[in-house]
Amino acid sequence: METAMPPRDEQDYEQRRQQIIDGALTAFSTKGFAGASNKVIAAAAQIGSPALIYHYFKDKIDLLYQVILTRMPLIELLDTTSNRLDLDPPIEELLPELLDNLIRILQADSTVALIKVVLMEALHNRQVAQMVNEVGPGRGMKILADYLERQMDAGKLRRVDPQIAVRLLVGPILAYAVTRFFFEQPEAVKIDPAELTQQMVTHFLQGMQAI
Repeated sequence: METAMPPRDEQDYEQRRQQIIDGALTAFSTKGFAGASNKVIAAAAQIGSPALIYHYFKDKIDLLYQVILTRMPLIELLDTTSNRLDLDPPIEELLPELLDNLIRILQADSTVALIKVVLMEALHNRQVAQMVNEVGPGRGMKILADYLERQMDAGKLRRVDPQIAVRLLVGPILAYAVTRFFFEQPEAVKIDPAELTQQMVTHFLQGMQAI
C-alpha cells in the first residue's frame, strides 16, 4: 500500500521552514546569536523577506531552538543513546562507544561553532539556558544517571548517588572539550582521543567497581 503524499502546500511550507533553519544555522555559526539579524538569516536562507521568518517561527529564540533540535549532532547522539540505554547494554561496551561518538562529534567545526553560540547566549539569557538544558545537558544527564542507577541496582556498580556518578563520568570529557576545542590549549591538542577514552573508561569503572 502506497503512503499518501502530503499536500503540495504542506510540502512547500516544510521545505521553506527547513531552508530557514539551515540559513539560521549558517548565520548563528558565523555571526553569533546577537549578530545574526533577521536580515542576515534571510540572506543566508535565500528567502525574499526577513519578515517571512515570523510566518514559520514564533521568534528568534524559537528559531535557535529548532536549529539545536534538528541540526546539532549532539541531540541526535542523545536520541540514539537513549534508545540504546533502554536495552541496558553492558557498561564496558557502552562507555567506549558513547565517548568515542561524543569526541567525534565535537571534532566537527560546525558543532563547536554552534555550541559557542549557545553557551554565550545562555550566559545572559535565562530563557535560552533553560531551553538548552531541557533538550541537551539536563536530558542527557538524566538518561545516563538512570542507566547508572540501574547498573547499581543490578550489582554491577557500587552504590553512590547516580547524579554524582554521572558527573564523575562526563567531567573529564567536558574538561577535554573546553581546553581542546574552545581554548585550543597546545597540550590538549596533543592528546590522543582514543587514549583519553580508554583512560576515562578504565578509571571510572575501577572507581565504581562493586564492593
